[in-house]
Amino acid sequence: MSVPPLEGSQDAGEGGEWDLLTSKVQAWLNSGQLQEIGQSARTPLTALLAVVAAVLVLRVYAALLGALDSLPLVPGLLELVGVIWVLRHGLPKLLRSSEREQLTQQLQRRWNAFLGKS
Repeated sequence: MSVPPLEGSQDAGEGGEWDLLTSKVQAWLNSGQLQEIGQSARTPLTALLAVVAAVLVLRVYAALLGALDSLPLVPGLLELVGVIWVLRHGLPKLLRSSEREQLTQQLQRRWNAFLGKS
């Protein structure tokens, strides 16, 4: 399939489509419409970039966890460290009533701040 040359082009054998396309693109760029489109798409573009960045960070994080999981003894040691931390720091806060009340008040303040009520 061949495209016939445009009427009025310099060389009827070469066509003039490329020149026409470049002149139209140049005129569009000079008209300032690209800047208007950029301004109107700034917020969606920022949101899209944030989503892409989040996906990238999650992929790197998953790869790091996969690498740690493949090492012998590391998953078990990390689980043991987590259990020790919960027993050492979390359990005393749940056993004493004053600490428990303070913890629930702090969680309630954070929840209200998250909801925008404070």
